[in-house]
Amino acid sequence: MNSLLPRFAVVATFALSAGLASPLTAQWGLALDLQRSAYGGGSKDTTSGGPAGSFRPGNARAVTLRLERRLGRAMVGLGARYVRSAIVLDAQDIYVGLRGEFNAFEALPEVRIRVARSKRGAALELYGNAVIGVWAFEDFGARAVPGATVGVAGEFPIFDRLTASLRIGGSVLRTVFREGELPPELVLRTMRRSEISLGLRYGR
Repeated sequence: MNSLLPRFAVVATFALSAGLASPLTAQWGLALDLQRSAYGGGSKDTTSGGPAGSFRPGNARAVTLRLERRLGRAMVGLGARYVRSAIVLDAQDIYVGLRGEFNAFEALPEVRIRVARSKRGAALELYGNAVIGVWAFEDFGARAVPGATVGVAGEFPIFDRLTASLRIGGSVLRTVFREGELPPELVLRTMRRSEISLGLRYGR
């Protein structure tokens, strides 16, 4: 994780400082998103007689605060997300939530490209971001969980500088589990995350 932080700082500084010669009010925006996320993968039972189940984070709500800067049709941003999720056992005819929770904090450097815009100002955009996450669980401690996200976003103007947004995306993440933390019949797998979010953005 320590090796990722300097790279992240360089990328974020470059993205957010490009074009500072323009007026601040015409460049920057602040967005707040509320997400609903669903997780898959994480681990899998590969024994021949097993239930082919897995341990994974449970479906969760999240909140993201994002600082953004528009550059023509492109937008660069830096988001901070908080996620709280239980551990669940997901198997054939079995779905059990286990006591205890993960608390996750994620940094999300993002790029968006506007692909269409209506006369009334509604816009369709494609976005992608890196995920630099730290997940903590009381029995396992903290661990780095990097990944990447791609998705599509719609923006709908409300007032002059206030817009509503709808975002649908998918992520690939390193599993939150480590070797030795789960029963030996379970092998670790890359996690998948799908998410839908509603948000508000103030700015140009």
